[in-house]
Amino acid sequence: MKLSSSSQIEELAHFKTYPYQATSFYLNTDKSQQPLKAINAAAKALINQARQELEGKSLPPEVKSSVETDLKKISQFCQKKISSFKSPGLAIFSSSGQNYWLEMELPHGPRNRVIIDFDFYTKPLTAILEKFKKMCVFLINRKEARWYEIYLGEIRLIDSLMSNVPKKVKKGGFEGNEARKIERHIEAHLLEHFKKSAEKTFDILKRNQFDWLLVGCDDEFYSQLESLFHSYLKEKLKGRIKARPDTAESRIFRECFEFEVQLNRTQEEELVKKFIGELERGGLAVAGLADSLRKLNSFEAQSLLITHNFSHPGRVCPKCHNLYIKEESCLICEAKTEPAVDIVDEAVELALTRGLPVYQVNPPTRLKHYGDIGVYLKYKAQT
Repeated sequence: MKLSSSSQIEELAHFKTYPYQATSFYLNTDKSQQPLKAINAAAKALINQARQELEGKSLPPEVKSSVETDLKKISQFCQKKISSFKSPGLAIFSSSGQNYWLEMELPHGPRNRVIIDFDFYTKPLTAILEKFKKMCVFLINRKEARWYEIYLGEIRLIDSLMSNVPKKVKKGGFEGNEARKIERHIEAHLLEHFKKSAEKTFDILKRNQFDWLLVGCDDEFYSQLESLFHSYLKEKLKGRIKARPDTAESRIFRECFEFEVQLNRTQEEELVKKFIGELERGGLAVAGLADSLRKLNSFEAQSLLITHNFSHPGRVCPKCHNLYIKEESCLICEAKTEPAVDIVDEAVELALTRGLPVYQVNPPTRLKHYGDIGVYLKYKAQT
């Protein structure tokens, strides 16, 4: 199954595994970023870590046996299927005691993790859906218009329109008033074609709640076409592409993907540039893992910025949930801290739990020179 809608996440979130536990497994399987050997090693390490943690838990025998079966089945799946798995990310949700198993192909590589709890861990799925923009691609020429949806790595035709616009008059075919009359007739048909197409575009965007609108048409038509757009369309309009109604879907998808990558890259660069500017002038920002965790612990963080897939081991206080890199005792309640495989993941989860925005930027990024992580602050610390 492919991740395609929020309804899938809602179904997972509402599934009750009690009295057994729910095992949620996430793995970055993007072979364009890492070799297969590294992916297999990561999967094996995750499962081994989960087994070690399970041994230390006080659970009824039947509950522990259910989780052990989950981990065994996940391990077997990875050994058999990872080499041929094509999606950038994999998620598996299992509760053997409830005879539940769901494997999901993800359009973006998640953070590697195994979560064993009473409910399935779905936050990474929500984060992926939020990352992907739902694009409407509007392609038009003199006689035809087509609308495509591009979302979560797939393209589909959602509507089309044909209009009876006469062909252009060839030069020399007519002279004087008769030629001008025919040209006005053609222009009227063309304008009507553009009006109908603009209105249909407005209806399509209202019905489907697209994030972005991309337009493909000849330069000579664009200004006239854009003037017919409703203000709502102009707000959604992100740019133009070279594709036309007769362009192959594979090429349309490739062009839109490249457009999305570049636009996201530009937005990420602006985000990092703004953050570094705030940081270097001593404003409302701190960078680096230690300072970022400290500000999260003290509730001073306003938002979190991290490099995608940046990770680091650390420790977590089981009582007040403060996050540390090395402290074996909590600096607030003095409780003994517990090891965390990835303290950055814990920071992301803590931020999301508190309703703080979390921004992830893809490498390479200037954020790396500042520790791959930083936070905006609610207020400037008193000196």
